Amino acid sequence: MASTDLCTLADVKAWLGRSDSNSDAVLTSLITRTGRQIHSYLRRGLLLPREVSEARDGTGGETLVLKHWPVLSVASVMIGSETIPQRSALCASGWALEPWDGTPPGRAQTLSLAGFCFHRGALNVEIAYRTGYQIGAESQTVANASATVLAPYGAWASDGGVSYADGTPLTPVTAAPAIGQYQLTPNAPGSYTFNAGDNNASVLITYGFVPADLADACIELVSERFKYAQRIGERTHSLGGNETIAFDTTRLTPLVVSLLQPYRHVLPI
Repeated sequence: MASTDLCTLADVKAWLGRSDSNSDAVLTSLITRTGRQIHSYLRRGLLLPREVSEARDGTGGETLVLKHWPVLSVASVMIGSETIPQRSALCASGWALEPWDGTPPGRAQTLSLAGFCFHRGALNVEIAYRTGYQIGAESQTVANASATVLAPYGAWASDGGVSYADGTPLTPVTAAPAIGQYQLTPNAPGSYTFNAGDNNASVLITYGFVPADLADACIELVSERFKYAQRIGERTHSLGGNETIAFDTTRLTPLVVSLLQPYRHVLPI
């Protein structure tokens, strides 16, 4: 899958009721192009977990709304050449991040300062953080040398690491894993393979996911575009003069708009 893909070939073929592979190349291309179009419509960057570095103009105030969301963690905040500490019980001054509740769609989050301000200047503020839709540390028990994530808000899309319940990380491998290692099960997104010696071990799995609403919108758009090839330019179709079928020719149907709208970035940042 491309980094912008929001659904899989299997998703689309199931929706279209197709079991043959005759149109796989066309559908795969449509999935990638449609994913990019949805990202553009949402006015957002990539939705899967990634690290970003954001340069901003200092406003003279004590708060900034970050461009990307949901924000999972902040690595550093710098104003000019000064590194701002994180606010804590031991340090009342510093930065604090408005938390994400972990459920999509989320919203743009605010970074606030205490004891500091974002001094006015051009691109004098730099914030490094991790963003994207991610389930953090889902608890699973290894059984039969495997475990499969629950993916409650949308399909598994990227691996974020596995650790034992005590926090000790397991090492990802691409071959048969030894004890303390794991492998992404081939052709089974969201399934993890372990060594039999790790059976009954409690593990914490972190992974990125595509929100189900966005996947549904992508499936709808890809399927509509694929079917459109059979009726290019048609607005209506008459069946023997007894019945007339009218086609919705809008690029984004009301259903798709309703699915996408909660995820759209509308703030003027």
